[in-house]
Amino acid sequence: MKKINELLKKHNINSLRYEKNGKCTIVYDKDKKYVIKKSKTNIYEYLSYRNFNNYPNIIIDDGYEIREYIEEIDVPIEQKMIDMIYNLSLLHKKTTYYKKINEYNFENLYEDIKNKIDNSLNIYNELITRIENTTYMSPSDYYLARNISKVYTNINYSIDNINKWYNHLKSKDRLRVSVIHNNLSVEHYINDMFISWDNSKIGIPVIDLYHLYLNSYDKYDWNELLNIYLDNYPLKEEEIELFYSLISIPDIPNVTSIEIDNVKDIYNKLNYIKLANELISKRTIEKGIKSEV
Repeated sequence: MKKINELLKKHNINSLRYEKNGKCTIVYDKDKKYVIKKSKTNIYEYLSYRNFNNYPNIIIDDGYEIREYIEEIDVPIEQKMIDMIYNLSLLHKKTTYYKKINEYNFENLYEDIKNKIDNSLNIYNELITRIENTTYMSPSDYYLARNISKVYTNINYSIDNINKWYNHLKSKDRLRVSVIHNNLSVEHYINDMFISWDNSKIGIPVIDLYHLYLNSYDKYDWNELLNIYLDNYPLKEEEIELFYSLISIPDIPNVTSIEIDNVKDIYNKLNYIKLANELISKRTIEKGIKSEV
């Protein structure tokens, strides 16, 4: 706390009291509030250089970042999401460049995704084997058993698309990358500004879309959101393959001792599969391509 006090005094902030909020400390001055936390990135100079300014004014000093506390304007959440996806496309567009394929270890990403798919497959195999050997199925077991073919269809589709993506990249010399926020949720977008850049890095833009989709797939019209994004930052064929592969991976059930919670959880997992399939089907039909999901 001594170091924080010294930094605040250095920047003419008179701290009257403090309040911890996760990894941040909220500092109350006489007329304003400030947020101070350890800085894990210095991406802001590069963002400014690339003329992307949708982030708060931040002071970086001695391993900390200091900014004014942002009082969020009350706007409809749907409008906030539309603005967010548009500005995300700007972030990717303004910071895009191409790396030589041998300078980006896409094999590691491929292996990570394959492992995620394999883990999902193994868990569902174990669950369905247990269910098939059960004399009396619980409601959640019966619900999953009735719909297990949907799970396996998505797993196979995800495998097919990640292999297409990998083979596409193997035939290329360069890979498109940009700054990615890498921690996207609607809570990290306030008054047209992205906050919480701690995990930001240079990476494949689709990763940001995937994280945002995971956090909001059942709350918004994702077909319309993708149209907004793609109007400003069209995705390449291999990037679409990667996105479709990622969103098609079935989430793993969270089995508990409370059966009603298990039924709700299986419903949510199957609903995720249903909505991902509907999104992919709608987009492929719009392009005149028959979806295989």
